[in-house]
Amino acid sequence: MKETPVVYKKLSSASMSTSSQTASPPTICYDEFDPPPLISSSAILGAGFFLFVLAMIWPPLVLMVGFVASLVVPYCYRVNDDGPSRRLMMQQFLENDPIAIKRSSAFPDHKVRLVSSFWKNPRGLLLHSIVMIPKDQPVKAVICFCHGYIDNPSYTKAPELAYLCHTGGLAIILVEYEGHGQSDGALGLVKDWDNLVEDAHLFFQETLADRFPGVTAFLMGESMGGAVAYTMIQKYPEPYRGVVLMCPMCKIADDMMPPDFVVNTFRMIAGPTGTATPVGYLPLAPSKGNLQKFSFKLDEKRRECVRHPAVFNRKPRLATAREMLDVTKRITASLSDFDAPFLVQHGLSDRVTDPQLSQALYDEASSDDKTIRLYDGMWHALPGEPDDNIAKVYKDTIEWVTDRLGPKDSKKNQ
Repeated sequence: MKETPVVYKKLSSASMSTSSQTASPPTICYDEFDPPPLISSSAILGAGFFLFVLAMIWPPLVLMVGFVASLVVPYCYRVNDDGPSRRLMMQQFLENDPIAIKRSSAFPDHKVRLVSSFWKNPRGLLLHSIVMIPKDQPVKAVICFCHGYIDNPSYTKAPELAYLCHTGGLAIILVEYEGHGQSDGALGLVKDWDNLVEDAHLFFQETLADRFPGVTAFLMGESMGGAVAYTMIQKYPEPYRGVVLMCPMCKIADDMMPPDFVVNTFRMIAGPTGTATPVGYLPLAPSKGNLQKFSFKLDEKRRECVRHPAVFNRKPRLATAREMLDVTKRITASLSDFDAPFLVQHGLSDRVTDPQLSQALYDEASSDDKTIRLYDGMWHALPGEPDDNIAKVYKDTIEWVTDRLGPKDSKKNQ
């Protein structure tokens, strides 16, 4: 197999921007990263005061509007919302932050070859991708990994995916969706579910043909990525031998959902499916609780995973919430039609996605090859679990994948 030089920290200047130069971001002290707003509260208050002075009628109302805007606008628009700025900020973070440097130095590069690059999708957007290849052993199979909502997997999931790679002898390929990680697009915005699925499938298809011709491939999806993988293998059963679904987003847990009348109201103003109107762009979708706090069992791991510049720590954008609600409804209604070979893995203490729907998928799916593994006490985010739990989950994953590789596959994949 042709080797490609590893690029993990450095990005070329061409990759920093798709069409225009972006000013260098300010130096930031990373603790639990909270992206600064593009427009400050003081600027909004100043504009409101100016309107108040000019207003001759209802001046208190003008001041009230200015006050509300001073709260809403800085919350909705942040300096890391566009892809080129995130890439510059991530480079600064990876090169200067002590914890990021320590995390990078702990990556097992003596066991895993990691290649980082950018792939241009059919709409001309640069999407960040990584490929992991085990060293000193043949590649048994390729895992095409679909990551979760607002994840930055090239940073947050690299250590655990490297474990899966060198322990199982599995190559890992993934692409960060539009609006995620270091990819182009408004951060956290999923305006068209079909585009997200098509981008990932096209990247997998091209990478498998170019780097792993003839090697057996499996899909794997975590959380929202489980819904991506579910949708993808139903539409494109080839070239995937099967799919691993980890805490899949078959349904958003009731604990995370507001009352139905609130959901219906916001659906009306978010705009039609597949679009992102100015209102749909706003991160104002009603939801209960803090997603990160509900997802990560270990608080120290949660803090490590929310301190990078690609973090999205606001409410879901209205268009994103609409797309996720629509796809979970379609999945829930189609469980009996799911016929692909699958392994579904879910923590029974998951408060973000519903483990009962994973059980329903196993019970109702028409697949002749289906397996379920439920884990007592485990939460939603695998990176937030103790290392022993991560190893336990991936041991089950490796066994399931390996059991579906016959002698012909093993010989061919070497």
